[in-house]
Amino acid sequence: MEIHLQKCQHCGSRSLRNILVRDEVQKVLVQCRDCERLVARYVLNSGGYFHAGKGFESFLRSIERDGGLTSPRDVDELFHDVEAEAEREFNTSLEVLKQRYDDDLP
Repeated sequence: MEIHLQKCQHCGSRSLRNILVRDEVQKVLVQCRDCERLVARYVLNSGGYFHAGKGFESFLRSIERDGGLTSPRDVDELFHDVEAEAEREFNTSLEVLKQRYDDDLP
């Protein structure tokens, strides 16, 4: 697993803004808040958008945009699976970063 804390390649700032673009393909554009330049663009896979704390309705909108609605029971199960997996990935990533930066994250 490769884990990085993103920073602006132009000015070195870690003050970044994520801009979610929802059109035919969902994307995240990362902008530097200091120099205002584009840092990165990420294209999300189908079902790849999960917003922690926004709940089931936010997840449904993401699935609906992908055209992947199935039965309510399947969607509910998928939501809980994605929610749990996102939390596991987040915790694992934080542990790796804490070890890399000796508990002093930038």
